[in-house]
Amino acid sequence: MCLVEHAGEKQKSTSLQTQPQQQPLSWSSSTSCCSYQSSNNNSGRNYNNNDSRILSTQQKHRQEQPSVNNGGLQQSLRCTTTTPTFNAKYRRKCLLLLALLLFHGCFSGLHRASAYNCTAHGNRCQNDGQCQEDGQCLCADGWQGPECQFCGGKVRMYHPMGTIHDGWGNYSVSVKCSWLIDARNPHWGRRHNANPPRTSNIRIHLREFATECGWDHLYIYDGDSVDSPLLAVFSGLMYRGNFSIRHVPQVIARSGTALLHFFSDDAYNMSGFNLTYKMNGCPSDTDEVECSGHGKCKDGDCLCDPMYRGEACNIAACPNNCTEARGHGICRVDQEHCVCNEDYGGDDCSQLRAHGVWSTVHPKHSPPPSGTASHGAAVWRDTLHIIGGESYGRGDLMNTYDFNGNVWEAVHLEEGSSAPEKRYSASTVMYGDKIFMYGGVVKGQGISNELWAFDVSAKTWENITVKTELCNTSSAAYAMCGPLHVAGHTATLVPGFGDKNNYQYMVVIFGHSPLYGYLNTVQEFNFGTREWRIVDTYGYVVKGGYGHSAAYDYLTEKVYVYGGIVSESESSQVLSSRLYAYEPSTRIWTLLSASPSARLLHTANFVNHGLMIVFGGNTHNDTSQSYGAKCYSQDLLIYDVYCDSWHMHPIPPHLQADLARFGHSSVVFEDALYIYGGFNGQLLNDMLRYTPGQCNYYTKQEKCTSARPGVKCIWDVQKMRCISITQVQRSAIYGREQYDYVACPSKSRLTMTSELLHDVARCQELTNCHSCVSTAFGCTYCGNGVCSKERCRETTSVASIFFDSSTPQQLQQQQQPQQQQSQLLASVGWPLNAKRLESCPATEDYLTHTQCEQLHNCRACGSNPACKWESEHNRCRTYLSSNPGGPLPTHRTVDEIYCAPPCATMTTCHNCTEDDCIWCQNEQRCVDRNAYTASFPYGQCREWTTYTSKCRQTPASVAAGTTTALSSAQCGFYNSCQQCLDDPACGWCDNGSNTGLGKCIVGGALSPYDESECPLRYWFFTSCPRCNCNGHSYCNDLTHCEQPCSNLTIGSHCEKCRTGYWGNAINGGECQKCECNNQGDYCHPDTGKCYCNTKGIVGDHCEKCDSQNHYHGDPLKGSCYYELTIDYQFTFNLSKKEDRHFTQINFRNSPVKPEIDADFTITCSVPAKMDISVKRAGSPEKLILVGVNCSTFRHRFPKTEYAFGHAPEDNSSLTTFYVFVHDFQPPIWIQIAFSQYPKLNLQQFFITFSSCFLLLLLMAAVLWKIKQKYDMFRRRQRLFVEMEQMASRPFSQVLVDIENRENIDLSLTLEGITHMSKKRKKECPSPIALEPCSGNRAAVLSLLVRLPTGGLSQAPASQSAGLAVASALVTLGNPRRPSIEQHPKEPKSKRKQSQHPDSCT
Repeated sequence: MCLVEHAGEKQKSTSLQTQPQQQPLSWSSSTSCCSYQSSNNNSGRNYNNNDSRILSTQQKHRQEQPSVNNGGLQQSLRCTTTTPTFNAKYRRKCLLLLALLLFHGCFSGLHRASAYNCTAHGNRCQNDGQCQEDGQCLCADGWQGPECQFCGGKVRMYHPMGTIHDGWGNYSVSVKCSWLIDARNPHWGRRHNANPPRTSNIRIHLREFATECGWDHLYIYDGDSVDSPLLAVFSGLMYRGNFSIRHVPQVIARSGTALLHFFSDDAYNMSGFNLTYKMNGCPSDTDEVECSGHGKCKDGDCLCDPMYRGEACNIAACPNNCTEARGHGICRVDQEHCVCNEDYGGDDCSQLRAHGVWSTVHPKHSPPPSGTASHGAAVWRDTLHIIGGESYGRGDLMNTYDFNGNVWEAVHLEEGSSAPEKRYSASTVMYGDKIFMYGGVVKGQGISNELWAFDVSAKTWENITVKTELCNTSSAAYAMCGPLHVAGHTATLVPGFGDKNNYQYMVVIFGHSPLYGYLNTVQEFNFGTREWRIVDTYGYVVKGGYGHSAAYDYLTEKVYVYGGIVSESESSQVLSSRLYAYEPSTRIWTLLSASPSARLLHTANFVNHGLMIVFGGNTHNDTSQSYGAKCYSQDLLIYDVYCDSWHMHPIPPHLQADLARFGHSSVVFEDALYIYGGFNGQLLNDMLRYTPGQCNYYTKQEKCTSARPGVKCIWDVQKMRCISITQVQRSAIYGREQYDYVACPSKSRLTMTSELLHDVARCQELTNCHSCVSTAFGCTYCGNGVCSKERCRETTSVASIFFDSSTPQQLQQQQQPQQQQSQLLASVGWPLNAKRLESCPATEDYLTHTQCEQLHNCRACGSNPACKWESEHNRCRTYLSSNPGGPLPTHRTVDEIYCAPPCATMTTCHNCTEDDCIWCQNEQRCVDRNAYTASFPYGQCREWTTYTSKCRQTPASVAAGTTTALSSAQCGFYNSCQQCLDDPACGWCDNGSNTGLGKCIVGGALSPYDESECPLRYWFFTSCPRCNCNGHSYCNDLTHCEQPCSNLTIGSHCEKCRTGYWGNAINGGECQKCECNNQGDYCHPDTGKCYCNTKGIVGDHCEKCDSQNHYHGDPLKGSCYYELTIDYQFTFNLSKKEDRHFTQINFRNSPVKPEIDADFTITCSVPAKMDISVKRAGSPEKLILVGVNCSTFRHRFPKTEYAFGHAPEDNSSLTTFYVFVHDFQPPIWIQIAFSQYPKLNLQQFFITFSSCFLLLLLMAAVLWKIKQKYDMFRRRQRLFVEMEQMASRPFSQVLVDIENRENIDLSLTLEGITHMSKKRKKECPSPIALEPCSGNRAAVLSLLVRLPTGGLSQAPASQSAGLAVASALVTLGNPRRPSIEQHPKEPKSKRKQSQHPDSCT
């Protein structure tokens, strides 16, 4: 199937201005045209089937776009017959049809935009839609759009198996679709089994799935409502063709019903999804067979064949027969697992142990706990503790895993002990026998700042009360006071040895705060004294974020911070690929080499010293910046600390585990890396294990230094062997003995050149000394904001390091006397090339400017005394930028730096959206515009908006503290059944009056939550009542409303008010009469704003004139008139959309010249009537022309009948004409003019014309004479110049010897003459003069030539001895071969080149 789509388009037509155009009466013309333009509504983001992007002009500001009416320009043209299956959903677009569509759109686009005519396309509507006689498609339940091509609303599916998809082609933007799969439906029971033995399972299999990552989600609930257990939240590119992130792409609903809900925002759209379902189906890796073909299905569960296990029987006990053919292992049938040889490992014995082994951990005796993501993980002895995490409301606060026993256990707390609420995105640190948990997101409470400690031995929790420093609000208005409310941060235990502090403490790095946004702060907690403080850091100016990783390396005694999502501006976010090194002892940041890819919610660990292993993560942020990155990554990156290099580590392709994930945890136990849980559309509870390899396997230096099998290998030069870096003392690696070991592989010259150029570019990007010298790129700070890879230029001023500024004006204002500068330089003694942090000044304008630029939150900006928030530009600037030369403020209050309330403090949708925040409808939570991903990383927000018009009020009857759906669905906002059923949390309750009246309340498919609020026989969840008269009529046949409708309503369902009335007639609404002051017949059906009949009358009730456009009068007593200016022609073009209601336009004019007749002309483009009346001073208005056709009309009002001009006593007009043009239908254009021109005097005209003509002739003759004189002067000047140049030429004497030639026989043939000339080449003459031209590129060459003698020995008489001088322009400077041919035997030294130049021009 081939499909060409224009989904989500809007018409943007530019109509002509209604402001009349004034033109002189002598010549006038008016041309109008109608243009049709369409633009893609996906201006924010757009996806095609190949994951490519069309960027918008504002891509980086991620906001909702206005929703699109599905009946607009959303069209699709099919070129082949639709197949019953949906396997060919991702198809190639037909280029020919696209060209035809564009060509056809140039001529019929406006007609196509109105509606899709199914009769013109073979009575064809998609998805079982019916083509009606009027050309409109009547869509089946669950579909919408002109061709029924988009999903919408709810639909109940009760067949034993079926297919669910979002529609053909890309799904629509701003759409909500729901499907209820009901195995307990009466149709299913009667057809198959009247008494089903047990609750049916529903197997949902994903064939293809591709939506916008993180923004468009498919929710699957195990039940009939959104309060049922949430099984999966699918988003991103997950299944397409051979690409799959799960071996078993299925979801099993075991409650007998499954609710699927799809939501897409107003930006990018992709190809969507295609899934199948089957009732009482067993799990399988394909929907074509049960139990993956390796078992039997019984009552929805698989009974696996021998040598297979797993819920879907897809895991082989001996995969690949344990690679027995290669001698790697053997299969133990009795034990159903592989027994590998000593050198091999893995599930199939295919992995060499020296390279590291990946394997899956299968717990014994007990199933693993419910899947979680963004949980905490800590190892105490041989036990792994999993704390909290996002689990969609399931599971316990804490679970433990015994590494040795391979079993899971739930932690049972002591009775009566307090415990924290379950949370995710918190940090955990193991210190002694206590687990410290800090921060995180608590359901219903937001982001916390609590610090809890769990005693592993006593199994009790303690809420730690920390000691904090006094918050200094005098220097900063919004000073940060720890512990901060934060989520998505990291906490690292810093050991005491080697540190300036001899105690262990916890370092909390970055995170996202609801008050300060993305943090770049470092917090420290002392376990012994329980002191908490926010510390000042130095070195590179970092930009912190959410979802990064932090790992401590014992080799370098530094914390390595990688990735995360950071703020790009106050309204946008971006993934980071940067790697920082933080040294806790000195609190210095250093920028290292960036990773090849950016990611968040990944893990990083040092299994062995010197090598950091990074696994998984989310590599996709915004579609406009993703460049094909996936939502769920399975990459294994390795960072070599010593070599400062990144490397991609291969993972075995046949590993029997789903690797792609983010939000997982990873810990190190007995030199092995364990990865648990995470999220890949479903919350995971599996465990992976990676065991590093050995270095002694490698026998060559290059392979040793290039191999990174989970261990940092180095080459021992003396012993010629490969060893681990832990076998060598740290001083031997970083000290003078480093030449005894080779730690990094050799690099080619091309690689080193590329790295050098890259380092040069990265150094040039840095503008302050601290950041310049705190990198791994070898940068040098030259002062004045200049950072260089090499040494600084000698012209760099030393004083510029201290007295630099952003602008020359600030430099002038900060100049000090030379004596003070010299004293400062002498006291400090600064070097010219700063290479170390100690050489940088403590304060610097460029440093302050960089620090302020990293802050994209008003409160974070206000916490720095040197920064100031510019609310008009929503950015943080240095205080010196707004106050050049002034001192830094020492006491700034909150009143001086006003910041709007944080988005997190907004509790209503209206307040949230009015302050440019994002409101999540179902979570009832307000977040920053650049924090959507950080606030809802696992699809917790089912629907969001940034528009106040989309806000829904919470029902007053709902009490706080009830279920999520009751407290957040706001179903009472919907006034119609169709709108109510679009929300997956709502259902329609009919009042039983057979009129269609009802209300929208919360509930599930089986019943409302409060059954007393609505009887079950009147409850509708997936379809509306058949009788829907909106309370204004009755249905005798249970379907059709009796006509006419009552209560001033009309329509087949009595859904509209009658003409001349307005209001919302839906669900018992009232209609009111249009109040238009007799100036309009009808009004807007929703707002009551009148459509005035006369152009120039405005107002909601047609009560005033449009004075801004020169319409004057009083519509309450008469009408409004446009004031026509005398002697001008006016063109009125009434062709815009808002002009379609006008049927009349009025004009008036008062002639001002008393002695000249008044001429009136008018032209109308369509048939219209015209009346003209006149009002004289002191007398009433009188009609003089009635019902005249104004197509082309001219009339003269003589001065003898009408008194023109103004009255001398009050300057009022003596005569005023009123023109009424009426009874027309727009579009129409009218040309109208009043003019008063005097009669032409022929005698005066000819006299004036003759005088002007003679004067022009005289002026032309004088100018011609002047031109001749000037030309003659120019010729003389040029002649003088030529004579001077000729006279200045050099003179010289040339002695010429003329030979006496014998008589030439004229009878010689041409061949003989040619042969003779060849022999005489040596007689070629030389020039007598060579005069170079300017530039020495050309010259004038002069020759003395002999004239022909006609065969005589001498030239005839009077021939100047037969001589002449010839000249030519030649080029200079090009060598050429000698023109004189020498004898071959002549010595080369005697050969002379010709003096002739190379060539002549």
